[in-house]
Amino acid sequence: MATEASGHRAAIAALLIGHVCILGNCRRSDSPDAIQQRARFLLRQGSLKEALVAADAGFRREPSWRFRLLKAEILISSGKAPEAMEILRGGELPATPDLQARLMMHRGMAKILQSDYAGAGDDLDRARQLAQPLHDALLDAEIDLRLGGLQIRKSDLTSAEATLRRALGTATSVGDPYLEAAATGNLGVMFLNSFRYDEAIYWLDRAREAFIQLGSVSSIARASGNLGWCYYQLGDYDKALAHLREAKEGFEKLGNRYEQQIWLGNIGSVMIDRGDFNAALEQTEQALRIAREVKDQYWMAAWLDNLALASIRLGRYDAAEIYNRQALDLKQNLGSRSVSYPRVNEALIAAGRGQFAPAERLYRAILAEPSDDPTPVLEAESGLAELLVQLKQYDRADGQFRAAIALVEGRRSNLTRDEYKLSYLSSLIDFYQRYVDFLVSQGNSERALEVAESSRARVLDERLHSTESARRSITTAGLKQFARASHSTLLSYWLAPTRSFLWVVTPDEVQLHVLPPEKEIGGLVEAYRTFIENLRDPLDSEFPAGKKLSEILLGPVKASQTRIIVVPDRALHSLNLETLPDPQNSAHYLIDRVTVAVAPSLGVLLQARKLSNATRSLLLIGDPEPAVEEYPKLIYAGREINLIARSFAPDRRLVIEGPQAYPAAYRAAAPSRFSWIHFAAHASANRESPLDSALILSRHDAGYALSAREVMEVALNADLVTLSACRSAGSKTYSGEGLVGLSWAFLRAGAKNVVAGLWDVTDMSTANLMADFYEQLTKNVAPAEALRAAKLRLIQSQGPYRKPFYWGPFQLYAGTGL
Repeated sequence: MATEASGHRAAIAALLIGHVCILGNCRRSDSPDAIQQRARFLLRQGSLKEALVAADAGFRREPSWRFRLLKAEILISSGKAPEAMEILRGGELPATPDLQARLMMHRGMAKILQSDYAGAGDDLDRARQLAQPLHDALLDAEIDLRLGGLQIRKSDLTSAEATLRRALGTATSVGDPYLEAAATGNLGVMFLNSFRYDEAIYWLDRAREAFIQLGSVSSIARASGNLGWCYYQLGDYDKALAHLREAKEGFEKLGNRYEQQIWLGNIGSVMIDRGDFNAALEQTEQALRIAREVKDQYWMAAWLDNLALASIRLGRYDAAEIYNRQALDLKQNLGSRSVSYPRVNEALIAAGRGQFAPAERLYRAILAEPSDDPTPVLEAESGLAELLVQLKQYDRADGQFRAAIALVEGRRSNLTRDEYKLSYLSSLIDFYQRYVDFLVSQGNSERALEVAESSRARVLDERLHSTESARRSITTAGLKQFARASHSTLLSYWLAPTRSFLWVVTPDEVQLHVLPPEKEIGGLVEAYRTFIENLRDPLDSEFPAGKKLSEILLGPVKASQTRIIVVPDRALHSLNLETLPDPQNSAHYLIDRVTVAVAPSLGVLLQARKLSNATRSLLLIGDPEPAVEEYPKLIYAGREINLIARSFAPDRRLVIEGPQAYPAAYRAAAPSRFSWIHFAAHASANRESPLDSALILSRHDAGYALSAREVMEVALNADLVTLSACRSAGSKTYSGEGLVGLSWAFLRAGAKNVVAGLWDVTDMSTANLMADFYEQLTKNVAPAEALRAAKLRLIQSQGPYRKPFYWGPFQLYAGTGL
């Protein structure tokens, strides 16, 4: 996808900035020192042409290495690495060790931009050796900035984090605000490239504010652009567009046409995802004009791809054909491996024109060609099926859909290379949405439910790089039997662009209900979440989103059971249905009448439930010492631990807290022997790499994160794991992805249920809620009912804790039934 390439390419180059003078130090004169400082100030501001003019003037006045190095640094900041290398090669080496170190540092940076990572590493190592005897902390930090950038490019993100934190610490200790801001921004870039967008936003926001104080226009714009990319990946399109526009306007004012077109094109990409194709065309056409002006064929091809796609969606097939042909020609000239995408577009254009026979030939030609990238193959399979639907050859269309599913399920998850992963997942979700909609249109709603549920497991395995088959044998008879045995009503939601679905499974029947499109439901969910997180009380307000959501999502549910098991989808992963007004009595919340649990899929519920051989005891771990600044001390974690521990005799509990609450302590505690496990700590949810989601514990042996990958390696017998942590659920809005990250990792490790939070609540209310919850558990109350009882106690209180902000984030996720 052009959006991914543009965002990552811009982000990696965005904040690799060295030390420059602060404005107050610059003198107004024409001495070489003053010229040098003026050039550096212009460089910091992003006025690269003016900075180069000043550096040239300084070199004419004093043909020295300091001005050669300054010119090279400006050229590197302009993306002109070959020109910089020419300057850095010529003549004798500088006479002093500090200039020699800077020479090697700039050579290393130029080689990073030219993708010569081995050479860059050698040069930066040499720069470090030359700088070491000088004991110059600022020079050391500047080298660390470049080294951190190299490590990001090489995807050595663990090393990059350590390097950049070291640079930040040095810059802070010596009081250099610009270098501190640069290190802060680079940490944001590192987290962005780690797909840890929440943490990236923390650092990029800090960097942006620091650069505003410093008046560095170009760095403000880069930080804003990277923030826009983060919000785009999190699905917050309004914030994404605001930041991307700030980046575009910043570079437009500076006259930096190259970066202006990158952020313009990214705005167009967001517009495509929002379905605003006319606006996408306008923005992307501007980006293409500038890309042609600056003669960057990579970006020209990217924007032509997006223009072709937007034109196809608008039915402008003549324009789409022109854009697509130009994109294909450029990609062939560049030796790109992604030429299959324009070929898929050729087939879509032919089908849109009603040229069905040529379209079929084009699709089959794609299927006949070997490809490392599975996305075009899947899109061709899906396109063929859609073509047969248009021809009203429904039996053949169903056969084509089934053939595509066989292809998907026969392909091992780890065969998809990382650069193809996101586009493949997007296409996989789109394919399942088309097939489910087709089956419903054909009146085969029960088969549609089976396909929807199997797709959830398939996408989960793709996200987790699993080589195990996650398919479940799902039958309507089996689902009705489970509903009867568990005294539950099962709700399976499916959100899609044109129309959404809800299957209601009771002991007696399976009913299908058609719901509004995803965009309408998602907008209501976002509005209601914002309302709740602003500490509003839905029962004391006429705010319409809650009532409307209740009518849409719960209105069709007429079952008499007082227990509901929900399988959410996409935007619904961030909504706790308990917080909605009860459609049967809007003066009360749904939780007043119903016990609610959440499941990743209906197939998970049908797994055989293993008997626990754990003793009735509790492992309690948390209240860690802060390991990094973005995860400060949790004020009430210690209180929470003390309140929970009171419900257990000393011989039935193991408490690990404070500096002893480090990752290795979890494994050393032999967690398989406990029936309940409770964490009171921060958590990081990695949406793109779920196994890198982690609980943030105390630092020990340089490590502080207990990752989901490590969690899955430790078998459990626990009836319940509670993650009383910030952002612990780690859900993502991918269709079928369901619960990823920490909660899913604990379920996979053997926990039968997991309680996790959807948003942060750092308050005494959480400690009280958890203490009540465990008191209920010790009385042999089932986890779902125990959690509901603890929440109802808050709701029935007369204080502020009755509001859903305080009790609403905590949900029970069922792994193998209730």
